[in-house]
Amino acid sequence: MNTYENQMPNGGHGYEPLPVQLANQACLSCKKQKRKCDKALPACALCSRMNRACDYSDATPPPTSDDFNALKIKVMQLEATLHGRHNQATPYTPSSSSGLATAEGLGHQLPAYNPHQDISWQSVQNRFPAIAFLDGDTFKYGGVVVPKPLVEIPGDVLQLLGDATEIQDVVTKYFETVHKWMPIVSHKRMTRNMANPMWEGGPDLALLFLCMKLIISTPPDGIEASQNPLYISAKRFIALLEATGTVSLHVIQANLLVTWYEHGQAIYPAAFMTAGWCVRYGNMLGISGHPEAAEILGRTGTWVEQEERRRTWWGVLLADRIVSLGSQGYIPNPQEPKADDPLPVHDYAWEAGEVASSGQRTVGMPIDVAVDPFPRLCQVYVMLGAVINHHHGPKLPDEKDQFIVATQLYSEISSMILKLTEESANDPLGLASPLAFAYSTLCVLCDRYSCPATRNCAPPSTQAASEMQTQAIEGLRSVSASIKAFAAQLTDATPQPQDLDRVSPIIMDALYSAASNYAWMVRESGDETCQAALESLRNTMRRLGVRWRSAAEYLRILEAQEFTFAVGSAGS
Repeated sequence: MNTYENQMPNGGHGYEPLPVQLANQACLSCKKQKRKCDKALPACALCSRMNRACDYSDATPPPTSDDFNALKIKVMQLEATLHGRHNQATPYTPSSSSGLATAEGLGHQLPAYNPHQDISWQSVQNRFPAIAFLDGDTFKYGGVVVPKPLVEIPGDVLQLLGDATEIQDVVTKYFETVHKWMPIVSHKRMTRNMANPMWEGGPDLALLFLCMKLIISTPPDGIEASQNPLYISAKRFIALLEATGTVSLHVIQANLLVTWYEHGQAIYPAAFMTAGWCVRYGNMLGISGHPEAAEILGRTGTWVEQEERRRTWWGVLLADRIVSLGSQGYIPNPQEPKADDPLPVHDYAWEAGEVASSGQRTVGMPIDVAVDPFPRLCQVYVMLGAVINHHHGPKLPDEKDQFIVATQLYSEISSMILKLTEESANDPLGLASPLAFAYSTLCVLCDRYSCPATRNCAPPSTQAASEMQTQAIEGLRSVSASIKAFAAQLTDATPQPQDLDRVSPIIMDALYSAASNYAWMVRESGDETCQAALESLRNTMRRLGVRWRSAAEYLRILEAQEFTFAVGSAGS
């Protein structure tokens, strides 16, 4: 029997349980935790599962330290409310269409969503062996086993997930939308495992389901994205699993989805911090392939699972780089992929488990070799890494040599853009992420040279620098025009509002970069063509802002820049 289903009403099935002798009242443990008790004798299902004594006596248990702490918190919240310091957030009421109001087989309404965690953190135990980090060699070769912690799925998570039918709907929509641009979860393995009645999912799977529901959701109107109940519960659940020392591929996949949600909804600095967490956790699991990694997860027995780990690590690298793309706050990554490192294989081969037709490609292969959209995204990641190293790494002694390298990078990125443009003719949405990422990469390269390194836009000091500045400015003009055409193509490919669910938040930086460049051109020359291009990009971002609030945030930045420029011009 599925462990996860055992915690759901009726186990997600329609059958009735066998008659059992029932107690007259709920047990003391369920009363204390305010949990629904099945009153089974000699012990209720929850106490049996937690391997604890089940007491049906009438005696009221004495208050514990947890009870007193909870009371103190409630008093503090009440005082804060009375003094006007309490956050007056808009209450969240799930609609009947969301699937949270009713549960299959119950026949009555579920209580309103309660965002408070119902797990006593003082009872959380962490039995993770510290030796894994204090003496890695002894851990690796000493046969030390990482125990699987006993973690109960929080009640708010179960309530938000709903029954088995609702979870299946979430999984289906996830693989039809988000999976298209970030294919890190094996559909084959998940489908096979969920069909196995003996499969035990556990809390890490419940977390992954919750984060799938989060990433496909749109925050309700009137509620900040950071106040989305799905987001709050996911962050708390992740913290709980981290506190118990849970080691699981599902956990890092779930937190990657949280990272993309935070980036897409412009929740910062959370997105930056969560991406860094994923890097650390991935190294701990050993999926990075780094020889000094702890390798807590151990070896895998199947090619499909090994490919899933590889894709998850690529997802970690991509998230870590993309969430900081606009800040220019580049932190060197000592785990930059090498030329002979493998790229993700063809999607169809991975999903079908066909090793023979997988077509393994490596990072250093020419871009003319055909690959799927996700490997293309990884190839652009490597190109951006080269640009970052060029800008922030050791400088060549001769300025001209530095400019030659920049020109070579410009040519390579332009070739990738041309290749992606050709490939996207028949699948504009499928290749939107790598193409937009390539546009962003070219903008990063050219932006540094469009003004001298002093960033005060003074005239270049040498003839070579002047020529490089001219080339960079022309490059920004050219790539901005390409991004404008890309935005129009994207609009044509998403005529209906539901089509926006397949759009990746990765594309937003490119749209903003082009809009910012056109705004600069308008300020410099007042060109009406540039003004029309700017308005066209704004309309695209305004439309995408319904799905990803980062687009709306970018629009506000553009408006603030225009206001600052207008005030400065009026005062000069």
